[in-house]
Amino acid sequence: MYGYIRTHRPELKVWEDEAYKAVYCSLCRELGKRYGIMSRMFLSYDATFLAIAVMALSNRKQCFVKKRCPFNPAKKCNFLKEKSEALAFAADVSVILLFYKIKDNIRDSTFFKAIAYRILLILIIRPFKKAEKLCPDAAIIIKEYIQTQYLVEEKAAVSIDEAAEPTAVMLQKLYSLNEPDETDRRVRERVGYCIGRWVYLIDAFDDMEKDRKSGNYNPFLLGSNDNYEKIKGDLLMTAGEAAKAYELLDIKSFGGIISNIIYDGLYYETLKVYERRLHNE
Repeated sequence: MYGYIRTHRPELKVWEDEAYKAVYCSLCRELGKRYGIMSRMFLSYDATFLAIAVMALSNRKQCFVKKRCPFNPAKKCNFLKEKSEALAFAADVSVILLFYKIKDNIRDSTFFKAIAYRILLILIIRPFKKAEKLCPDAAIIIKEYIQTQYLVEEKAAVSIDEAAEPTAVMLQKLYSLNEPDETDRRVRERVGYCIGRWVYLIDAFDDMEKDRKSGNYNPFLLGSNDNYEKIKGDLLMTAGEAAKAYELLDIKSFGGIISNIIYDGLYYETLKVYERRLHNE
């Protein structure tokens, strides 16, 4: 994942910030248990959001307990007290996405950089196979996303909508996976789609200078798509659409955290990347 879906901490209440960090640490712990200590290096804010978003729609009350941090035994952290399917799901998705991300980096890197990624790929193959087996539906969704994204890049699609569609559809399907109620599933699909579109666009926006130098595909470098004000407007509009759909969800827990991410986090990340692009010009 990309790491852009995060909280805006100045607007979080103290107990909400502690709860968010507890889920983050719990996901780190889950990754270590399922896939080994090295997998904890690939923990992301996006995967944390996915775990919280799934747990937020469950009737199950979440309790926390203090335990020592596996990375820093001198430090105690809050962790979820009981096992969570949402954490397991987020951990599996993280590993599957990481596998394909490394393959993509190999494809886009110079010869010497690709060597390092190939070594990393060897290390991740076993965890990937395990995640693929544990979460086959997510593995299929992500594989389809990768294949569609490759086609978009090979044809050098100029359309921003076409470029963002694979990521949007991937999160649309992942976020609504196994939802039995048709109405709730449609709402979750809409939230996932909008956030997925936003994630793709902000990542492409942030990578414009790097992709310009490397020659890698970036829809904002094609045609007349490089208008920063228009890009910022598109990002904020997409975040706004995610917020509209989010308001239709029956959130049972972590409401303050998710609201903070949807209303504040996406907005301030957009401004942060926008300012970074202006500064680098």
